[in-house]
Amino acid sequence: MRTFAGNLYKDDLEGDTIGVFFGTLAPMHVGHQAEIYKAAALNDGVVVISSGYTGDRGYQMGLSVEKRFRYLREAFSDETAIKIDYINEDHIPQMPDGWDEWTNILVETVKRNIVNQNAKITFYTGEENYKQELEKRLPQNGQFHVSLMDRTVLKISATEIRRDPIGNWDYINRVFRRHFTKKVTVMGSASTGKSTLVRRLARTSNSPFSEEYAREYQENSNVSDDELVVKDYIRLIQGQYDANSREINSPANNGLTIFDTDAMVTKVYADMWLNQEDNAQLQPLFDNTISEELIDLILVIPPVTPYINDGFRNMDASDIDSRLQFHQQLMQVIEHYGFMDKVVLLDAKGDSDDPYGYYARYLQALDAIQERTGFNIKHV
Repeated sequence: MRTFAGNLYKDDLEGDTIGVFFGTLAPMHVGHQAEIYKAAALNDGVVVISSGYTGDRGYQMGLSVEKRFRYLREAFSDETAIKIDYINEDHIPQMPDGWDEWTNILVETVKRNIVNQNAKITFYTGEENYKQELEKRLPQNGQFHVSLMDRTVLKISATEIRRDPIGNWDYINRVFRRHFTKKVTVMGSASTGKSTLVRRLARTSNSPFSEEYAREYQENSNVSDDELVVKDYIRLIQGQYDANSREINSPANNGLTIFDTDAMVTKVYADMWLNQEDNAQLQPLFDNTISEELIDLILVIPPVTPYINDGFRNMDASDIDSRLQFHQQLMQVIEHYGFMDKVVLLDAKGDSDDPYGYYARYLQALDAIQERTGFNIKHV
């Protein structure tokens, strides 16, 4: 396993004074950012180092040290005086037994990211214990200094964020937010009201939402379901994934994102319209895309509403069998990929004022999101 990796898209830092900010950074929050920017203001450049090992507190929630490095590099991609690196501690004793080895690697990591090997290097930490341990081990040649940073300016910790990311959403760095975003997908056959429901749920919670990419693609290409070929499905799979990803990465992301379909829905249409050979070509792409989606909640609307032919999907307007078949295949696909525990079937019935249950399912969806994701969508 690699011990380190440099930022491939930046030159080594120049200057006579270099700041170093290090930590687990799982996740990076506004307190870390404030400390990094302070170091940047006081030096010619800053090396930011994420450190960790397999099984550490970041790894336990899916943030390996390599992933943290990638997120950090993206977060500071436009800062020419800030360079990112990481230390993988798997090959050294865990703390507190690994201080000697870790300090040596820390110094090596800093020096390979700077031009002037004789530059004055200041390590910034918020932990008094870290300051003491480093000062015992750093070369006593006047080149190295350890500064204790004031943590009372921004009172937030990564521990608090890991415990309650939604409650501490405003403190999480925007790049890291994607890792904590609650992702809700609404699925169903044609003419069940899912697109309307997606829009209304998102606006109720002031959250970003995606639209069904297949509609946009097929309308622009003027192609019907039975005319789609393998290359079209490749574009549909990637197009919907990209549409959903844009909302996750949107500045409007408040911790909840709502998607109108995903690759599992596209898989059902491929199963219905493509032959076995064509489907075999698409299977690896479906498997990879669906495994990457990491959905938190799937709201499935059964075909209980009247069919309205809007000219998009090739469904039989006079017979519910085609929509029922789609619904059954959709549930099979969801089960195949291991997401049945994420499913809530929106089967609430309406009263005489709501004969088709649109409002009842809206209320049911609000309850499901609040209960399954912890996001306060009902504003209570």
